[in-house]
Amino acid sequence: MRGWVAMYTLGLPRAMRERRRDEVTGDLADENLDAVRRGELAGLRRRRLIRWLLGVPADLSWRFLDAPPAAQAIRARLPAIDWVPLTRWSMALVALSAIGSAGALVVIGIPLATGQIRPEWWPGLGPTGFLIGCTTVLVGVIACVPWPRRGAIIVVAGAIAGFVTAPWLWGCWFVAVAAAALRAYQADSGSSWSDRSGGPR
Repeated sequence: MRGWVAMYTLGLPRAMRERRRDEVTGDLADENLDAVRRGELAGLRRRRLIRWLLGVPADLSWRFLDAPPAAQAIRARLPAIDWVPLTRWSMALVALSAIGSAGALVVIGIPLATGQIRPEWWPGLGPTGFLIGCTTVLVGVIACVPWPRRGAIIVVAGAIAGFVTAPWLWGCWFVAVAAAALRAYQADSGSSWSDRSGGPR
């Protein structure tokens, strides 16, 4: 349930996300305490699963109908943030994705340009589609540093193209998407690594 709350509150200001998470955490603690008092711990997991499934429509309604106006009001009161520095995690994943994409371009691009890769060796869209996917991911990963949301969209498009041509490299495509998603999430929350460590922004 906590994971579900973290997922459907993505993109909201940090204060709203934390308030919603604290509400759910407090509700779960009260429910657990009540189950202990009544001696009904055995069925607690099943009841929570049913309650979660029944509550999904209400959560999505809150996220897409009620939360955006409140989030806009909160952001209007905050100072404008033109750019949010990368955290250590987002920087590491972005760098890993950029190096991996550039390396794949070199490893496949040079043999393709020199005619060392034959079309019959790689059916379907072949190495050309793979290079398009790698190039798009590389552009998106670089773009997500100054423009997190736009870069994330580009990375997802490139990862889909790459997955279609080289599904056996699904882990690499996933890392690129995770890097862009983490960067977009971190930039949306307006947090930097120094915020988390207690230092100046």
